[in-house]
Amino acid sequence: MKHADIIQLPLLVKDILTENSDSSHLVTMSEIRAILLDSGIEADRRSVYKAINVLNEHGYEVFYEARGGKQGYWIRHPLTLAEALFICDSIQTSSALSEETASSFSSKVASLLSVHEQDKLPDTISSLARTENDHVLRLIEILLNAIADRNPVEFRYYDIGVTKKKQYRKQNKIYHLVPYAIISHNGRYYCVFYSESHHSFANYRIDKMDMVKVLDEQADPVFFSLNDHVRASFNMYHGEPETVTVDFDLNLANVVFDEFGKNIIISKVSADRFTANIRTAVTPTLISWLLQFYDRMEVKKPQSLIDRLNQIADTIHSVYQREEE
Repeated sequence: MKHADIIQLPLLVKDILTENSDSSHLVTMSEIRAILLDSGIEADRRSVYKAINVLNEHGYEVFYEARGGKQGYWIRHPLTLAEALFICDSIQTSSALSEETASSFSSKVASLLSVHEQDKLPDTISSLARTENDHVLRLIEILLNAIADRNPVEFRYYDIGVTKKKQYRKQNKIYHLVPYAIISHNGRYYCVFYSESHHSFANYRIDKMDMVKVLDEQADPVFFSLNDHVRASFNMYHGEPETVTVDFDLNLANVVFDEFGKNIIISKVSADRFTANIRTAVTPTLISWLLQFYDRMEVKKPQSLIDRLNQIADTIHSVYQREEE
């Protein structure tokens, strides 16, 4: 073997084992040598043994086993099959990533598995409302570095109009803000920026940011509580809490617990209904959530919420009554 081949042999063996082996699939010494030979490298058994020892010494877990009439090696992958599925599913169902970016990202994750495990990864469902911004991951990386260094950032911010083209806000104004955090919410990624002129924090969708430029200066630090900010700006039921009492159909118990947790008080249970006392703020989000179960729930209190629901029902009825006339 050439000296250069000896140096790179451990990495080549790692690549072979990563691609072809896992805990259920062994690769024999002969197979490793044959794959190396196909790449133009002739390695004897002793050289391969040394390469495997180097891998183990540097934290790669390579195992030798004999089972099913076969003796061979396998390497522990950075991700299990289940972990890779979870990540790929999150990628594919994220509306924050474009189709191209999601596909490339998922392929990178799958490459951390053996070819045998890659075949077991099921197809995932893509989001129906993806961004067309192919640079979201790059923007997140830029912003993370700016946050760490307290660098202000300049960018333009846009919406998609009815023509399906970018419409920049505030007459193409350049925003000059200081990034403090990146938050994921409902499949979107937001950057929390501080405005030195307004002395306040605000969220901006990263996939709507354009022409981002990090400034070579450092902003003065300002107190910022990520938990308080998230509660104030992203909590669906943020506001003054009160007790909301609702009768639900019994088969909605799991849905209610999923939404509000198991700490809600169940004060009454009958053959087909249960009464839940929920400590929450009465917000438009809460009303929207309740309305999806319009015929399977009944609000008992507070009266203000009952009045609001009646007002919504009357408005809907009047709209469709006008159409019929």
